[in-house]
Amino acid sequence: MPTIKPLGGQELLLLLVQFGLLLAVARTLGEVAKRFHLPSVVGELLAGVVLGPSLLGAVAPRVFHTVFPSRPEHVHLLEALSWLG
Repeated sequence: MPTIKPLGGQELLLLLVQFGLLLAVARTLGEVAKRFHLPSVVGELLAGVVLGPSLLGAVAPRVFHTVFPSRPEHVHLLEALSWLG
């Protein structure tokens, strides 16, 4: 059975930055959507597009790969956090 390595300080900090950024952008765009008389979930979904590879990855790929690295351990941490949501 493989051993599971505990989270290091850098991985935990990156996870908190990712979570905080996603939450802040989703909340902000949700409020913007409400001002246009749309459901806030429209803005929250738009946050995923804005922070994803479609927009942020195309406009600023270096920033995208710094904040959302494609290493499996980082992807799985954020995925597990999304399951809680």
